[in-house]
Amino acid sequence: MKKLLLLIALIPIAILIFSFLKDSAATELKILNTAISLSSNLKVQKDIVFDANKDLKLDIYSKKGWKADTKRPVLVFFYGGGWRWGDKDYFTFVADSFVDKGYLVVIPNYTLYPTAKYPEFVKDGAKAVAWVNQHIAKYGGDTEQLFIAGHSAGAYIAAMVAFNDQYLAAEHQPTSIIKAVAGIAGPYNFTPKEQQYIDIFGEENFNDMRIENHLNGNEPPALLIHSEGDTTVGLFNQQIMAEALTNNADKVETLIYGQKVTHVKILMKLHPWFAKEVNVAEDIDNFFKRMSE
Repeated sequence: MKKLLLLIALIPIAILIFSFLKDSAATELKILNTAISLSSNLKVQKDIVFDANKDLKLDIYSKKGWKADTKRPVLVFFYGGGWRWGDKDYFTFVADSFVDKGYLVVIPNYTLYPTAKYPEFVKDGAKAVAWVNQHIAKYGGDTEQLFIAGHSAGAYIAAMVAFNDQYLAAEHQPTSIIKAVAGIAGPYNFTPKEQQYIDIFGEENFNDMRIENHLNGNEPPALLIHSEGDTTVGLFNQQIMAEALTNNADKVETLIYGQKVTHVKILMKLHPWFAKEVNVAEDIDNFFKRMSE
């Protein structure tokens, strides 16, 4: 108990450092996730291989004591990190929030730059979603209630998998397997200006990388979440994406939080420890439930 209280006391400091020093993000997220793991009733099945060729793995989160014969809605969550940073092990706090709401949560890894460039990480995302659709029933998941979501670069991957049917088609799956998608602060339709992002996407792909160019009118329902306080990913990404989906007669809803919600805070507010005036997970859950009616 003393160890748990100490970890919880360190969390505000960790998040403050995380907000300013990106290099320390892994350490601070480990502190947060350790505290949540110690205080929650999570059950996790770790490092399940979904792509043997690339040794890509995913974690499946549920709750201790759940009945084995009850099928749960499934959420696949893609983390962000500019397509060059991140690991599934850092996002237990996201899984904890949605497991508490009754979801079976899957968090996959995907290949990062410089090992991978566009569109390899999108292909990895599609392979993860296809694997989940084919295998999650064995873990208690309901494939009729398969949702995907992501933050930042992860929102881009989630949206590209959901809205560009070529990626799931390569895995012999239709995008219709996705009940709905939620994108949090996603850079869906930007044009790279910084050299690192030019290198990640390649100038020859600047048109292809814009998700708006791949819509066909059969996209899953989408919730696009952004905030006025996000200085990392421009709000125009949400606006362009929402307009393109609307023009294709797709179902789309938008949420815009205020100036106090930054690119990092919108991620942290997925967990109830940080959700006061803004509860991102609750907003996503409410949308998913309405799309299931």
